[in-house]
Amino acid sequence: MEKNQQKPAFYFDVEIKRRDLLSRLTIAALLAEKGYHVFIGDVSTFDSLNVIIDNATIVKKSARSKNINEFEDLISHGFKIVNMEEEGVLIGSLNEYIGVNMPSEVVKLPEKHFLWGSEQKKHLTSLYPDLSEKFYNIGNPRLCLWSNRYYGYYDELSAKIKREFGEFVLISSNFAVYTNKNFVKEMLETTGYLDKNPNLDAYESNVKVVEFLYKEFLKAAKKISLNGIKVIFRPHPSESITKIKEDFKGYSNIKVDSSYDIAPWILASKAVIHNCCTSGLEAVFMKKNTIAYMPNNISLYELNDVNRIAKTVTNIDDLIKCIYTPSVFHSSKLNLNNYLTTNIVLNDIVSSLESVKTSSYFELSRLKISNNRLILSNFLYVYSRKLRDFLVVNKTKKRERRALREKFPITSASELAGYLSCIYNYGLLKQPITCVPVGKNTFYIYRNNRDSD
Repeated sequence: MEKNQQKPAFYFDVEIKRRDLLSRLTIAALLAEKGYHVFIGDVSTFDSLNVIIDNATIVKKSARSKNINEFEDLISHGFKIVNMEEEGVLIGSLNEYIGVNMPSEVVKLPEKHFLWGSEQKKHLTSLYPDLSEKFYNIGNPRLCLWSNRYYGYYDELSAKIKREFGEFVLISSNFAVYTNKNFVKEMLETTGYLDKNPNLDAYESNVKVVEFLYKEFLKAAKKISLNGIKVIFRPHPSESITKIKEDFKGYSNIKVDSSYDIAPWILASKAVIHNCCTSGLEAVFMKKNTIAYMPNNISLYELNDVNRIAKTVTNIDDLIKCIYTPSVFHSSKLNLNNYLTTNIVLNDIVSSLESVKTSSYFELSRLKISNNRLILSNFLYVYSRKLRDFLVVNKTKKRERRALREKFPITSASELAGYLSCIYNYGLLKQPITCVPVGKNTFYIYRNNRDSD
């Protein structure tokens, strides 16, 4: 009989699976190893959490204006919130970062904010001195996964990609402001960022820059492919993959592909081409041949240090040459001028979360879902979703719905278990960790000998 013990409880939100899941699962597993109740899954609200557990520390991925009602509702019911920033490393400007991610009305609600670097902490502390104890320059666990090449988790998949595609260059697209402009604009409008005229002017100027860069990246990809080099053009999760495929119609040596996480594609590639993209940062820490392409010396962001940490080129001819020259890294620039903390210690993140713990009872037998039931539930969900999509006539709306779904597609417990087994075999975990589904894209993470304490 399972014990229904009162223990510290944690729930990790995942918004974009390919960006957030594995790093958050790593921290979740380290907490579960201590015997706590740990969950990971879809973005949480009180209504969804109340079905699972009475209280918990909720680890969110950002603090935006749209989160105010959600945060206040959770807090009023006894939940605590920690904001482990996922989007605060590559930013257009500090004002934009604060306007979108850390507005005054919501920044006070979480118990702590885990930030990517000291510059973000410095700026937030100067704006909100009364909240200075909430800001932690602790870094993001994704950096540990990059530096350790995901502990070998993607080696097999990377080898499979190499066998399928042979030698290729990976171009990382990050131009949703243009390729999926309605979706992005609506998202920014929900934050209230565009309510101010200066912000609206800056946004409209940015759309023009992004349009220019996207079209230049199209030209570059086409010329590279015509030089006999295979190109994998990788859309950002927020982009319209349909539009991008249309723009490459007729180019057989270019494949637009958003399958898998980007990590195995980086590992399998000959070179990675980007402009102010987190994928370029990831490639650098994986020690892959990384090239920042800045046509006319233009960057996606004003804070463009990420373009300077490896190779930088401004024209297509030099870009093609750099594909076959040795990697170059500038170690002095790796911290992005203090916007990126590079000495990440996973146990420090775990300890900091433990200081914001809330205790709750949880009985696994009440919510554990059988495999057959989960398969049926997922089938019915996907089928009904396709039916709703069919009824949407507007093409733009169809693209937006597809982009939202692709952020966190249906996931199985076995997929998470594979990664947990990998980091146990690597030695990151000292005890085996298991996960079971307790809802759609929601999982309970626990150590196998949890009943022994």
